Amino acid sequence: MGEMKIILSDDVEKAFRKAAMEKFMYQKGAVSKAAGEALKNWAKESSKHKGRDSSWDRFEGILKHVKKDSVELQHEARDYIAKKHVNRR
Repeated sequence: MGEMKIILSDDVEKAFRKAAMEKFMYQKGAVSKAAGEALKNWAKESSKHKGRDSSWDRFEGILKHVKKDSVELQHEARDYIAKKHVNRR
């Protein structure tokens, strides 16, 4: 089972906890159940708006052949951009 830590404003957290407890009748794990339901619904709605596979799925497919990690790609991008700007001058 996955675990996430999120930061919310105090008023959002208070309202969410209250709604979760009311929906799940003050059971143990009510906030986790409500959060799981909310995130699942958000992800489902978010992907509907695109009308096709999610952007992440398409992005992953495009980069499937790349054998470098994200840090190496970031360094290459930084170097590429730096060279591009130096050559303009």
